Amino acid sequence: MPDPDTVRRALLGVLGTSLLATSARAQPTGDGSSRPDRPPDVGRKFWPDGRVKPFMGNTIICHLPQQGENAAAFGALLDIYREAPAHAFSRKITLLPPSSYHMTVFGGANDVERKSGLWPSTIPLDAPMADCDHLLGDRLRAFALDCDLPLRMRVDPAEPAPGEGPLTLRLLPADAAEDRKLRILRDRLSACLDIRAPGHDRYRFHITIAYQIDWLTAAEEQDYRAALRLWKARLRDASPLILLGAPEYCTLKDMFAFQRQFFLA
Repeated sequence: MPDPDTVRRALLGVLGTSLLATSARAQPTGDGSSRPDRPPDVGRKFWPDGRVKPFMGNTIICHLPQQGENAAAFGALLDIYREAPAHAFSRKITLLPPSSYHMTVFGGANDVERKSGLWPSTIPLDAPMADCDHLLGDRLRAFALDCDLPLRMRVDPAEPAPGEGPLTLRLLPADAAEDRKLRILRDRLSACLDIRAPGHDRYRFHITIAYQIDWLTAAEEQDYRAALRLWKARLRDASPLILLGAPEYCTLKDMFAFQRQFFLA
């Protein structure tokens, strides 16, 4: 048998190599801390070169109206889509197709995060994604929305938190009553689907325009935040209230398209 000290030294050597590799992958942030080599959705929802990666799942969302009297917000978001490529930071993001623009009401299950709180405990963890989609769809067909429509949202004027990457537009319920309505709906959906993610009660509504695939330089960050302030002001002017219709149960193969199965009623 190998000498115990030899085994111990070999294990310590492997551990040291692993730690050095981890250190090499971490980047300093300027405040003494470190961050991963890439933003969190690289390797999860996107490849490092910006291509969309498979991410099968289901979700409950409201697509932004693209036509009619409530389409002003979508028009303002299209302007962001048109203008973003002119900025240097655009090489570090992947813009989503405008047809995908939506606000998530309640996140469902996905094929990547099969763990407690994010996957229904009443469905086996190794169940095919298609089976999970079908079972949750059956529950939602029997779910009574019991919620006044439209959902009324407004742009959150606050600056993004430090390190919050492009390009997310935070939304707030129009008033306290709307906030209560949405929180009650989310609690009921959580009970129906047997899903309760960490931070459920602190969930922040938003519209995602792009995903970040690399860290911004200080100059790119400054440019991004200035552009975001301008874009949010334009969106507020174009649509002081963002009005959304009945939530939709959707399935997805990746972040580029959310296929409506039916409206909640």
